[in-house]
Amino acid sequence: MILLAGTTEQAERGDQLEFLLDVAWTDHAELSVSAAVSVACWCDTGHATHDVDALHLIINGETSLSQAFQAGVDRLVGWLADPRDADYWRFRAGLPAR
Repeated sequence: MILLAGTTEQAERGDQLEFLLDVAWTDHAELSVSAAVSVACWCDTGHATHDVDALHLIINGETSLSQAFQAGVDRLVGWLADPRDADYWRFRAGLPAR
């Protein structure tokens, strides 16, 4: 991983909403930019969080690092403008409510 930036919105009752942006090398030695919004999981399996919306871009001849990073930042800013309520994101993704 080259860069990981994120913020967590922690609410009462242990509810959690995360907004992440990272730049990393893939398993295939490609550079990638990813952005995601995740919510705390209340599924029976208890596996922590679900990405409810995500953007994954591979840096290649068509997409430069600066273009991919700008797209990730734009997506992150858009998500942060949406409600910062985990129930909103769970409903939008069709996940079980707390």
